[in-house]
Amino acid sequence: MKRYLVPVLLLIAYHASAVRVNPQGVGEVLLIPYYTVNNGLNTTVAVTNTTEEVKAVKINIRESLNGYAVSTYNVYLGAYDSWSFAIGPYPSSADGYAGQEFAALASSDNSCAPMLNKSIHEFNPHVLVDGSDDISRGREGFIEIIEMGELDGDMAAAATMNSTGYPTNCALLESAWNNGGLWDNNPNRNLQPVTGGLMAEADMIDVAQGINYSLPVVALDDVFAEGSMNQTAPGDDSVSLNIAAPVATVYANKKSYQISFERGIDAVSAVLMADGVISTFNYEASVDGLHETVYTQPTRRFYQTVPNYEALAPYPTTSANGCSNQAVYGGVELDHTEYDREGTYNVAHGGFPVPPSPNDSFCGSVFVQSIVSPGSGLSEPPLTQSNNFQLIQAYNGAVTDNGFTKISFVDTRPLVGTDINTDKTVHLFGLPIIGVTLNRFTNLNAAPGIMAQYGFSQPIKKKIRLIEFD
Repeated sequence: MKRYLVPVLLLIAYHASAVRVNPQGVGEVLLIPYYTVNNGLNTTVAVTNTTEEVKAVKINIRESLNGYAVSTYNVYLGAYDSWSFAIGPYPSSADGYAGQEFAALASSDNSCAPMLNKSIHEFNPHVLVDGSDDISRGREGFIEIIEMGELDGDMAAAATMNSTGYPTNCALLESAWNNGGLWDNNPNRNLQPVTGGLMAEADMIDVAQGINYSLPVVALDDVFAEGSMNQTAPGDDSVSLNIAAPVATVYANKKSYQISFERGIDAVSAVLMADGVISTFNYEASVDGLHETVYTQPTRRFYQTVPNYEALAPYPTTSANGCSNQAVYGGVELDHTEYDREGTYNVAHGGFPVPPSPNDSFCGSVFVQSIVSPGSGLSEPPLTQSNNFQLIQAYNGAVTDNGFTKISFVDTRPLVGTDINTDKTVHLFGLPIIGVTLNRFTNLNAAPGIMAQYGFSQPIKKKIRLIEFD
């Protein structure tokens, strides 16, 4: 009887909150797997409050190698209100980086975002405190959108849109963060607990090529313990995935598990775990096919230390030797297999930049991988021009120029929790990963002067492996 006591008490303490992926796309936390301003791309995002309450929302834009927040701000959304913004290339004016190509966001939205320069809000290169001084790492990354709570009273009224389509009193919300203001010493005053109901849409737009790539948004619900209010000041990115309740709902083995962990970040990682990752590719010459897959590990930074690599499970004890150029950020070696559409396969290798044997690797928090045709002459990903990438040289012979790839991870360690209902030890295998596959086709037979470019995107597919032990 006693062996059930701890998990039962834990569940009661968190009032049955258990982090889960909401396949309907609405939640308390939204994860956008990629943004980039490379190669003429702009990234657009729209966040919507689908409820009748007024929401306080944190937006963290995190760079690609170690997930530092190059931009973080608050936005206050009235009932059924939306907030939209765009990220584009912009030269930095920061001390020590003036003139270097970087990024900024802009918005023409009327919603209240205190202290945000909506015309041009430059990303901050000074947060890149380790590794390369090349700030290009902040030109791509991923985005967290997190509900901090619901406003009430005068603060809710201030964020509510008036008849002219503007917040009633955005200045009141901004002044609350001044010295001695309402939120200066107590950021949760006039706040009610998080209830969810956020959704988002995100796209990458190639204006010159006339192409739009839609980005899959992962919605997490029941992330925070019941009664949670988590507001921090604009510019403070400490509201992140690690403040989740340490319980997760994971669907595996054709059933649902409720699993408790020592840390909240483990619960978030659990619902994102993948023991195998599957994505499609197509480099058919007849359509000038180009392909890239973006793999993002949004919780990775909570398991590794830099610059001296040390890692907690599920990450390996040592960094992948294929990430020597990004060794400070660590990496994981892969087994990688290509399949054509008739089931023929080859074990992929020979990527470039050439990794040391034995395996290809994922390096950093956001990694781009592209399968290219033999003799393509490409030296970087053709769609995103990512700075953290690997090109896989496809094989001549049995495997055709379209199909899918399957990736598994080498030397990872299980993420360990406890099944709340059975008190059994649970091992989840793999890594916490989200991502998107991008494809571009060109109609080579189009009439002269006609733009005939087509862009496609799909979320990566994942396999989950969960084992219970008595």
